Amino acid sequence: MEEYYFDAPLSKSRALCVGPITQNEAAAAGAAFCDGRGFYLYVADAEDPQGTEVLARFATEEAALRMSAMLKSLRPS
Repeated sequence: MEEYYFDAPLSKSRALCVGPITQNEAAAAGAAFCDGRGFYLYVADAEDPQGTEVLARFATEEAALRMSAMLKSLRPS
């Protein structure tokens, strides 16, 4: 998970992220729709890199960027 468009902490070690994931992360996540290509909404765990939880796949990179912008707009100033 080297590059992402959005991240927000959920706890000390977990974060909600928008961006690409690797094929290894996809395999570890075990989601049938997740193949390591494309852009995803997922929960990453810094203490357990194999514990990535993939929540959704975006149809396009533009969709991922739009979701990132929407989530960023919800952050407190």
